Amino acid sequence: MDIVVYLIAAAILIVLIVFAVKVRGKTEEADREQRQDVLARVAAPRPQVAEERGAGMPRRRRNLNSRVMAQRRAQRDASDNEDSPVEEVAVEEQEEEEEQQFQATGKLGAKKQRKLEEKQAKRAQREAELAEREERKKMQELREQERSKEDEKERQQEQKEVINTHTLSHSFEHRCR
Repeated sequence: MDIVVYLIAAAILIVLIVFAVKVRGKTEEADREQRQDVLARVAAPRPQVAEERGAGMPRRRRNLNSRVMAQRRAQRDASDNEDSPVEEVAVEEQEEEEEQQFQATGKLGAKKQRKLEEKQAKRAQREAELAEREERKKMQELREQERSKEDEKERQQEQKEVINTHTLSHSFEHRCR
């Protein structure tokens, strides 16, 4: 009897361990996807307006290196099919050198990096929610249009029926006379 209890307990523990490993793998995968999305969003070129700063104000240089690196990565990813292997190696070496330079001059603390990632994630979530709201609004408008078309068809059908019944009753009266 004691052996059965031990075997059941062992089976339950094994199931829990397998479940924990799978959940952990999924969260790591989701984190990786989120980082890729953030990098893709950062790499997207933004229109730069010269009037952002006042007259005589210095240009903004914050995160310039990281922006340049992200843009180069995006360009490289876009042109992977066109580049030859020799050019790819040269680009990667140059990228690594610039990355080392950036790390030496602009190290971010783990807390600040986490804060920036959370901020970017919140921004991405807001954009997704906005897009979802717009999509819902469009769908609602389409439903309203379809509903109004159906109502119009029903109204026309009722008018035809009223006209037909009126014509039939009028012709019936005419025949009876």
